[in-house]
Amino acid sequence: MILACGFVYRLWCHNIEVRIFRQVCAATVADLPEDTYEQAEDSVKSYLEGIGEEVYEYVWTAAKTKYRTGPSESYKSAGTLEKDKMIRRTGIMHNGWSRISIDEKDYYIPGDKVSTEIPEGLPIADGVKGEYQKYALSLLPDFGWDSSELEPLIYLWNRESGWNPNSHNRRSGAHGIPQALPGSKMASEGSDYYTNPEPQIRWGLKYIASRYGSPSAAWAHFQSRGWY
Repeated sequence: MILACGFVYRLWCHNIEVRIFRQVCAATVADLPEDTYEQAEDSVKSYLEGIGEEVYEYVWTAAKTKYRTGPSESYKSAGTLEKDKMIRRTGIMHNGWSRISIDEKDYYIPGDKVSTEIPEGLPIADGVKGEYQKYALSLLPDFGWDSSELEPLIYLWNRESGWNPNSHNRRSGAHGIPQALPGSKMASEGSDYYTNPEPQIRWGLKYIASRYGSPSAAWAHFQSRGWY
């Protein structure tokens, strides 16, 4: 049994499926009582489907895929995600599956269906401006928006400030990336609002959500009126 336990441990460490455990170890455990065998198999399965790493990040689906109520194909499908769908990943399981959060509930998708690469087609700038835009992108799901809302947001704030956190309109007093008027409104998101792009972006998104419902609606208003 010592040899068997040691081998099981090595299987765990390499994330090998329970079925491999059954095939390779069958001779070793053949003489064990059935309930002991089932307990060992259940222990391996439980380990493989357990959380390996807690994370909090936004990722994209690499292909159209089903998400399930548990971390393997044996669990019930709860729905389907289209390719390039932005989702929040909260954990990586020992078997490689990803735990994701949808409507504040945990679901699971295969690890090979997840990508940390931003999909092509989003007009994200190079350099520091692009980092600000990526930060805004990471906040979109908090408002119920997907990554398609980034493009109109980029256009909107390109026109307003060029995504410059130090942009200031001397005539009106509007300030920062979202051109808050007055700029002091952004203090609700941080005392360093005057130069820090992150509280400016957070405030700007909350303003857009409360007044227009989405960046695309705010951009449409800007295009027709010249302001938002």
